[in-house]
Amino acid sequence: MGRNVRVLLLVSILFGIAGGLYEFILPYYLEGRGLSFKSMGYVFAASTLAMFAVRIGLGNVADRWGSKRLYLLSVFSCAVACLGTPFTASLGLLIALKSMREVGVLARDTAHPILLYAEGRGRFVDFIGKTRGMEFLFQAVGTFIAGVGIASLGDRGTLWAGAGALVAAMGLLALVRSREGRPSGTTPGIRGLLSFDLPRNLKVIMAANFLFSVGLSTSHCFIMPLFFSQKFGVSASAVSTVMVIHRLTFVLPMLLVGYLPIRNYKAVFIATVILEGIAMSAGGVIPDFFWAAAVWLLHDLVGAGVWIPIQSAIIQDECREASRGLDLSKTLAFSALGGAIGPVLAGYLADFSISAPFFVSGALVTVSAGVLFGLRLRQGVREEVKVAAM
Repeated sequence: MGRNVRVLLLVSILFGIAGGLYEFILPYYLEGRGLSFKSMGYVFAASTLAMFAVRIGLGNVADRWGSKRLYLLSVFSCAVACLGTPFTASLGLLIALKSMREVGVLARDTAHPILLYAEGRGRFVDFIGKTRGMEFLFQAVGTFIAGVGIASLGDRGTLWAGAGALVAAMGLLALVRSREGRPSGTTPGIRGLLSFDLPRNLKVIMAANFLFSVGLSTSHCFIMPLFFSQKFGVSASAVSTVMVIHRLTFVLPMLLVGYLPIRNYKAVFIATVILEGIAMSAGGVIPDFFWAAAVWLLHDLVGAGVWIPIQSAIIQDECREASRGLDLSKTLAFSALGGAIGPVLAGYLADFSISAPFFVSGALVTVSAGVLFGLRLRQGVREEVKVAAM
């Protein structure tokens, strides 16, 4: 593992800590300010729409400026959002700050894999698995700190601690020496930015992920911690424990996926998405807190923890070299539009039943797997994952 990869690993750790703090505290912060479920849904949905509007342009920025600069900008925007949120209870300002943070997160999701891919195509699945695995591990640490620290630091102090971790991450990023090719310096124009001019497999992934993101965001939004506390009447610390384990379930499969003896990556991709959806729906209808949490927590262990690195490898292999950042950002931006629907849907479903968002979420995720049957993987993807497993 080279110097740049080690630095990006440390950045992922700090980013994970900050993410764990922010994502756990924000729903309680919004609830404490008197926002209804529907208002919370609009905060999360509006930030997703803003994320789409900016993200495609940021992919082109990565091609023109280089991914390191985009990475620095993304971490900075997340730090500002963490720092500024405790200063307002205004719905409009909260939407603006949440939007700034989500744009930063997804801009990082564009820059991070490009920098890793430049470090070695044959080791990409291994690199992305390890860095994302450690990120999720330390998101769990951040969530635990938030659950414990909210009593002593309060929601403001906890959010400011997250901002401090992100500032430290920016300092580490300055040490990265990018191995990317020379930036293109070209701008495709609005029509080029918004066109669907993408390789076939990227269009398939984009369509599947759009439906998947509707499903995922129906449960993985403000409703996630509130579901456990309101349905089962458990304390914030008990919910924090579930959220910590939730982060940890990503770690083992992420770290090991590059070493698994997988022969048919398309089949594994589809099967793990289906298993994820089933676990999510089942967790929403089980009446006992322990068993509901246990079943729901399986969704990343047998699902996303396995398929995320495989999907990342497919996307990077399909992206065209001259427009890698733009191809990646288009794929992920159009996919993520579904995330604007889920939180609003959750707000309405939760008024009907607090369990409904979880059940509907898993059902939509399961259905999204059907679109992936349209993938036609090239030999390059198979060889890339095979080399990473050696």
